[in-house]
Amino acid sequence: MEKQPLTPTGVQAFLDELYALPDEQLQQEAQALALDFSGWLSSHFELTADQIEFIDDELSASFISFVSSRVPFVMEHRLPITYSVFKKPPAEEEEEWGKIITTTDNVSQASTSELFTSGTSGSFQFIASYYRI
Repeated sequence: MEKQPLTPTGVQAFLDELYALPDEQLQQEAQALALDFSGWLSSHFELTADQIEFIDDELSASFISFVSSRVPFVMEHRLPITYSVFKKPPAEEEEEWGKIITTTDNVSQASTSELFTSGTSGSFQFIASYYRI
């Protein structure tokens, strides 16, 4: 798969390729993400210096743990994953800005017979926001 920029359109282009993989390869990718979320991002996306710094220094262990436990399930079921950025990043000379990433997880699993549907539905969203410190 070709590396994409970590932008809303880059994430969608990457997911289009990822979800076209056979089940076994998709499961391998999901397992790799579960084992090393930060490393998986670095190996699949073209990251800017600011993105690398944010991933390395600002993502909390609890955030990484949450994402590492939920996103592989979403991937394996080929559910939508989106990345949205609200507000433009501040100019580099503006140092009094912070960034936060939040997630919205509305994935559900129902106990259904295989004769019907998988019982899995929903989506997972990453939301990046900039704010004044």
